[in-house]
Amino acid sequence: MCGIAGCINWREDADSPAVSAMVSAISHRGPDDRGLWLSPGGDCVLGHARLSIIDLSPLGHQPMLDPETGNAIVFNGEIYNFQALRKDCEAAGARFRSHSDTEVILALYRRYGVECLRHLRGMFAFALWDARRRRLFLARDRVGKKPLNYALTDNGVIFCSEIDPLARHPAVT
Repeated sequence: MCGIAGCINWREDADSPAVSAMVSAISHRGPDDRGLWLSPGGDCVLGHARLSIIDLSPLGHQPMLDPETGNAIVFNGEIYNFQALRKDCEAAGARFRSHSDTEVILALYRRYGVECLRHLRGMFAFALWDARRRRLFLARDRVGKKPLNYALTDNGVIFCSEIDPLARHPAVT
């Protein structure tokens, strides 16, 4: 179990301190590591509370960035077929730094865009910032095993693995 949180703000800089507070509130979901990332344009903040299971090294730290595209992801869950997907991506020329399933999602998105979901088998919720398109891609598994709560505001979208920290965000009424 991990925890994810974040926001996108189309009118002003995204509220990093508020996302940091949400990550603190879900730290029990991932006591091993914590991360916060702000997009270069300041319009997106992603936060993560990590429970290290697959790649225990610092290379599995999140938010995770794709060095080729500048895309960023926060991920909660497990992709059961990630090793086979990784081999397919490597055969197509992808290079990996970690041994995490999170990095495989980034590689699949680079290849297939939102159609990457067709390849994923597992339980998951993730938020992926597409740097080139400047859009946020939120997704969860077909059964909804991993939580992904969100609120639409006048300025954008705010999301969190748990509803209570989301409801305490200053922009959520």
